[in-house]
Amino acid sequence: MKRWIAAMGILLALLGGCAGIGGGKTTDYDALVRETLAREYTFTAEMTYDGTETKAFIAKTGVADIQAEFSAPSSLEGLVVTTTGEEIQVTFRGAAVDLSPYTLPTQSALTLLREVLTGEKAGKLTTQVDEETVTASGSILLTTYEIVFDKETMAVEQVRIPSIQGEVLIHDFTFTSEGPGESSGQ
Repeated sequence: MKRWIAAMGILLALLGGCAGIGGGKTTDYDALVRETLAREYTFTAEMTYDGTETKAFIAKTGVADIQAEFSAPSSLEGLVVTTTGEEIQVTFRGAAVDLSPYTLPTQSALTLLREVLTGEKAGKLTTQVDEETVTASGSILLTTYEIVFDKETMAVEQVRIPSIQGEVLIHDFTFTSEGPGESSGQ
C-alpha cells in the first residue's frame, strides 16, 4: 500500500511538472501587439503604394508622432514629413510648410501608415500566430490592414494595406523606448 501511495505521488508530481512546462503559461499576443505599437521605434521602410515605390527612414516618437525622411525615389530625396498630434510639417529642399491633417487625403500611404502604427487598436485587432510571426489584422479609416511581427522579438516586419495595393517592408527595426517590465539594466 505504501508503494502504491508513493508511486501515485511520483506520478502526480511528474504530471504536475509536465503541465507546468508545456501548458502552464500562454502568451497574450493581442496585448504584445498593442504594447509594441505603443512603444517608440525606428526603421527603414521600403513602401509600395499603387505602383509607386519609395524608401524612407521612419521614427515613431510619442503616442502619435511620426517622422518620415525619404531617400528614394530621387525626386523625393530629402523630403521630411513630421506629424505631431494634430499637426503636420513638411520640409523639402529648405522650405517648410505646416499642414492640417485634414489637408492630406485619408487614403494616402503616409496617413494610413501613421494610423496603422499609432491609431487606437483596443478591441479592433485580430491576431494570428504561426511558427515565426504574429499577424495583427484590423481596419482603420475605411480600409483593412495587416501588421506582421517577428514572433520572438515583436519587431515589426511588414505592413500591408490591400485597398491601396500598399506594402511596407521594414528593415533595421529598433525599439528606442523600453517596453512594460523592461529596464535599462536588463
